[in-house]
Amino acid sequence: MKRKIKNIVIHCTAGHKDAAAVQAYFLRSKKHGGRGWKKGGYHRIIEKSGKIVKVYDFDTITNGVKGFNENTIHISYVGGVDEDDVKKPKDTRTPAQKAAIETCIKEALEYCEGQEVGVVGHRDFSPDRNGSGIIESWERIKACPSFDALEEYSEKYASPSRKGLLPYQ
Repeated sequence: MKRKIKNIVIHCTAGHKDAAAVQAYFLRSKKHGGRGWKKGGYHRIIEKSGKIVKVYDFDTITNGVKGFNENTIHISYVGGVDEDDVKKPKDTRTPAQKAAIETCIKEALEYCEGQEVGVVGHRDFSPDRNGSGIIESWERIKACPSFDALEEYSEKYASPSRKGLLPYQ
């Protein structure tokens, strides 16, 4: 049975390891340096080469945005931080990754056919502290995906009623 989807969320892995390493980190116990989750965080992980790794079917609830996973599809690209300083957010998407993100969004939209869906970045779930309707840099809980996914993808891919809008919350 198809899930009711409200948001397609774009993420970065905040590191430069491949999809298998990212998934292993999510599933590895906390005792051994992982997250200790039963399921990973992303439905799709996009390698630097642009290769799309299907981690879960869209019917599966994953752990991408705490409190919002039941109605969300999660797409992540490998990167999002400076290779020399992983604490420094940086848009590291390759041209192949940019194309693959769009492929994944289109695939997710096929799954969501008939639903009103937004396309946003993980950082867009931060609270809008000043009520401006924009998550400004000082309001962000995190930088993920290290670029403005709402600006880049919402107008092109979100449902008409969700274009340019912050996530359903």
